[in-house]
Amino acid sequence: MEVHHHPQVEKKNFKEYFLEFLMIFLAVTLGFFAESYRERIADKNRIHDYMHEMIENLQYDSVRCTLNYKVNVVREKGMDSLRAEIKKGINGNMNSNALYYYSFRYLGSFSHAAFNNSAITELKNSGSFRLIENKDLTTEIYDYYQRKLVAVDSKMPTKAETDETTKLGNEFFNLTDIDNYVESYDSMDSKTYDGNYNYQNLLQHDPPLQLLKKDPADLERLYTLVAEFEIKIKVYNFWLLYCKKASKKLMNDIKKEYHLQNE
Repeated sequence: MEVHHHPQVEKKNFKEYFLEFLMIFLAVTLGFFAESYRERIADKNRIHDYMHEMIENLQYDSVRCTLNYKVNVVREKGMDSLRAEIKKGINGNMNSNALYYYSFRYLGSFSHAAFNNSAITELKNSGSFRLIENKDLTTEIYDYYQRKLVAVDSKMPTKAETDETTKLGNEFFNLTDIDNYVESYDSMDSKTYDGNYNYQNLLQHDPPLQLLKKDPADLERLYTLVAEFEIKIKVYNFWLLYCKKASKKLMNDIKKEYHLQNE
């Protein structure tokens, strides 16, 4: 009967085992560091993209503050002229056409800024705020979005205040003799979102337009409401400029931190 002999396996000494262990350890360690490096690069690119988007948001906010501020300044001046005409009427020097003109053009409305929060929303929802290493910048971002923008919105005249102004104006001004004003809304202006009406027609209306109320006490009530609404718009405009300044500072700080000056 044939006898099979098992080959003898050469036993490894401690040094060889140690070298194998060291090679495996180094491979695992290098893999770990390589993966960590890849994640760090990915995080860096991710926060870079978020900051780039935030700068675009801040540029939008700055432009909106500027545009709405300019529109509101025109409305402030218009309401200032309306108050002057109301005061003339109180003193017996009524110019009803001018009252109609300034009231229809400027009373009961204002321009408000809608801010862009897409970047900050994505940062919060993705949990990527932790990627901002500069804690001072983190504080500034939170301050802008959670305090400054909230403050601006809180200073905006409310719908109730605007409706109150419009309601009181309806007690004085009558549309019966200006059908063409109503008809102007058959075709809206795509730039102003208003009717295509030439308000100069009100100044030139013949015979002069009549007020529903002419009593000095009623006119004084109208004057007070116009003055209060004008003040609210001036306060809101102050905060629009405040927000614009804050958006520009935050924009510059982000560009400096992430070297985005030339992007």
